[in-house]
Amino acid sequence: MSFSADLKNELQRELPKSIHCRLALLAGYISINGRVEEYQGDTVLAIRVDSDGIEDYISRLLNICADISRDNLVSQNEKKHHRKLIVTEADDLDILYSRLKLRAAGTRLKVDNLISQRECCKRSYLKGAFLAGGSIGSPEKSYQMEIAALSSEEAERLTEILGLRELKSSIVEHRDRFIVYIKDGDTISDVLGLIGASASLLEFENIRILKAIRNDVNREVNCDAANMAKIAKSSAKQLEDIEYIRDTAGLDTLPDGLKQMAEIRLEYPYYSLKELGDVFSPPLGKSGVSHRLRKLSQIAARLRG
Repeated sequence: MSFSADLKNELQRELPKSIHCRLALLAGYISINGRVEEYQGDTVLAIRVDSDGIEDYISRLLNICADISRDNLVSQNEKKHHRKLIVTEADDLDILYSRLKLRAAGTRLKVDNLISQRECCKRSYLKGAFLAGGSIGSPEKSYQMEIAALSSEEAERLTEILGLRELKSSIVEHRDRFIVYIKDGDTISDVLGLIGASASLLEFENIRILKAIRNDVNREVNCDAANMAKIAKSSAKQLEDIEYIRDTAGLDTLPDGLKQMAEIRLEYPYYSLKELGDVFSPPLGKSGVSHRLRKLSQIAARLRG
């Protein structure tokens, strides 16, 4: 199961404690997944649900918030992986519209700002909107959270709720949707806490920590590999110069210090400058080793003409 599916399953396990927050959560869900439709000659409210868990969750909220019995709801398949709950009774619709501050705008529904005035209700409204149109990418790959709203007005409401907590988000229009998206790991972590997804937040942070450790290890490995490649390249050039001197003029023509340096480099072709210096007695510093090797390269260059 994906991280996004696990998150939604967690959010479905609990209802807000207060009735005003339950109303706000249901309003947030319906604002994105609710439609005004015709059903058997009547105007009804259809609410899209993506799973058995969501269907049960929304049915419970409809019963708690508007006294709508499950027996009065029609469950109908909509697409291959979707279905919808249909509120058919006119009296049920009147109560629901009144309590959730809903009004029809064509086939869509708009929610009055009164439903999410309190701080706790803003969090519940955001939770409902995420359950309806939200998704989150696997944090092991990238950091991305989205909520697909039906209108620019609804998208701006969600960004406003996030902005009250100084959580930055952006809006992009895609087909017939307005996508509120976040691509910052710290902000996504804060949003998970805001909507009450404590288990998913913990998992998200664990993955972030492991990624950071892996990245640090990779950087160190890459740095070590680069240093080894650099040492190997310079060592190969030094060996080439020393072998040229040996095969032409001979190492015995060199001053004692340079001869000793040449012999040590030939014996230890993969040593670093420090390791070469430690072979000398007394030890020779890196600058001293570098100076002698540079002298040998100059001699080789002169011999090559």
